[in-house]
Amino acid sequence: MPVPDHFHVVVVGGGIAGLSVLRALAPQCRVCLVEREPILAGQASGRNAAIYRPLERDDSTGQLAQRSLALMRELTNQPLLQRCGVVLVSDSVQRCEEEARRAVEQGVAHELLVDEALYTRAPWLRGGAVRAGLWLKDGGVLDIHELARLLEKQARVAGACIQLANAVHELIVEHGRIAGLRLADGRALRCDHVVLTAGAWAAALGARVGATLPLTPMRRHLVHLDLPRHALAFSPGDGGKTTHPVIWRLEEEVYVRPEGAGVLGSPCDELAWNEEVPREPLADPAALDMLAARIRGLAPGLSAAGARRNWACFRTFVPDRELVAGPDPRVFGLHWLCGLGGRGMSVGVAAGELVAERLLGREHALAATFDVRRFFQSS
Repeated sequence: MPVPDHFHVVVVGGGIAGLSVLRALAPQCRVCLVEREPILAGQASGRNAAIYRPLERDDSTGQLAQRSLALMRELTNQPLLQRCGVVLVSDSVQRCEEEARRAVEQGVAHELLVDEALYTRAPWLRGGAVRAGLWLKDGGVLDIHELARLLEKQARVAGACIQLANAVHELIVEHGRIAGLRLADGRALRCDHVVLTAGAWAAALGARVGATLPLTPMRRHLVHLDLPRHALAFSPGDGGKTTHPVIWRLEEEVYVRPEGAGVLGSPCDELAWNEEVPREPLADPAALDMLAARIRGLAPGLSAAGARRNWACFRTFVPDRELVAGPDPRVFGLHWLCGLGGRGMSVGVAAGELVAERLLGREHALAATFDVRRFFQSS
């Protein structure tokens, strides 16, 4: 099928965030998505732990998490979320009580668990340092690939164009406004607006047209662990089903969650990746030792687990660790959706809707919170 010679909007980046922008815009205008990889959702979206946390650290992203879940329910009547639950754990009951107050403020279903109630819900924790947790029954693990497939399908049905294995070389700006973009093979796509949802790769594209943004990719590791059979004793979940929740420690962060017959874990490490143009990060074997040390303090019953494989991915932040979502006033027609910092699986679908709404000139209650102007307005 021939590619049109002009689009209203081109979305750069084919992860969950970019696909969500595409799906929201497709019924409204002529839109195209460009992804440098040969598959969709293959980088940050496809290389993370796919954890959906209904309770986020602030009210604004908490609202996006709730809205994302509602939008996912609109995509399909089949479950995209394995509701195994999430337990945020701490060695401080007071810390979990603070999280419970935030859950009340954000309208998130929760239950405070202390000592034996916690170990019954999450037996992996027995014998470890934590003694309190906040049970979030609506949390769990997303089917990222099915979510990406459904977003792609609905966008294509609405008329969207998707180009894979096409890296964007530069944005084309004429008279202070977006006029298109140039691909690595030299071809140009003409358009009125560009939405940068390319994660760690977005900052360089903006900087070349004078729209700098303080984005920092952080390398993080994940490890797939094999477990002895006795360590897979699951606790009773809601409805009598047997499951084991996602466990996420709030201090000295580390998380573990079920993955097939084993466990997926992360030491929640962060290493700033300061290359001008990021490349796919290589895994550091030292991450295995870091994870082992943190698991010993969290869940001694898992400490004998052997590593099946490990890998690294990027989580991208701005200095205030909030999202950036919306238009950039320095270049008319340039829009951002970045700085999701590992929350993309929880908030990405709703954040994509927010960016699309703003691009179409509609009001959004959270627009000011995520506005790019906060980085360069004088006080």
